[in-house]
Amino acid sequence: MQIRNIILLFLYISCVSIVKSQNLNSNIFKLNSDSISAKSLLATFKKDSTLIQEKKEKKNFYFGKKTKKGFTKTKSGRKLVYENFNYIKTPEQIDPYVRDIYWFNKKKRKIIRTKKIDNDNMMLHGPYIKKIGETVIEQGNFFHGLKHNRWVKLNSVDILQDKEKYHLGWPEESKKSYWDYSKKNLKEIIPIQYGEKDGYYYAFHKNGNLAAKGEYQFDSQVGIWTEYFMKNGRKKREVNFFQDPFSKDYHPIITKEWSLNGKLIYDRNVFLKKVNK
Repeated sequence: MQIRNIILLFLYISCVSIVKSQNLNSNIFKLNSDSISAKSLLATFKKDSTLIQEKKEKKNFYFGKKTKKGFTKTKSGRKLVYENFNYIKTPEQIDPYVRDIYWFNKKKRKIIRTKKIDNDNMMLHGPYIKKIGETVIEQGNFFHGLKHNRWVKLNSVDILQDKEKYHLGWPEESKKSYWDYSKKNLKEIIPIQYGEKDGYYYAFHKNGNLAAKGEYQFDSQVGIWTEYFMKNGRKKREVNFFQDPFSKDYHPIITKEWSLNGKLIYDRNVFLKKVNK
């Protein structure tokens, strides 16, 4: 009898232990009132994510400036040509040495190239896209009216026709030389595009005054080239090159010369009139 009671007691203790164990195991995955809720956990995750997220650029802000959007629409045969661009109302200081500065002329409703600051001209600044219908044919960026970074041209079937990199209006291939090792005293700017000289050329005296300027087209000097005195920066001489860069028979002609004090000492037109009398 005693042995039977002992066995029954052992079985009872075992059953109670199993039940408690099951209750304990089932409570392991239950969150009590002090635990963080899934909703709170998600909110915390979102909050932490915003701290490491990069700030979004403000709408129509490019190169740190607020811009306005503009567009033009013209016809090319039966097709419509669209230009989408951004501009700034107040123009920035113009680089006196860059040839091409781009503006949107409000009256003419077209993009123009000029160094003239006018109330009707809005300086281009930011992305530019030119399209025929829905097909992009030209794309790039402007910075204060100057072509900047990568520019591409495509044909009507989206095949790349041309690509060029610019830095503040200058083709990236352009060469600059300096009088000093610190590169603060500019000596010469040679415009290079597609491996050829193309654009405005400038040379400077050691004192910083302009020494000479002129234009290259297709590796040839064209138009009027001007030389300047080092001492006072006044004009010294004008040399006329043929306007057609492919002409090989034309030789440059000195058209005007001045003295150091600015007096005109030679004028080719006046000289020819006297000779032909």
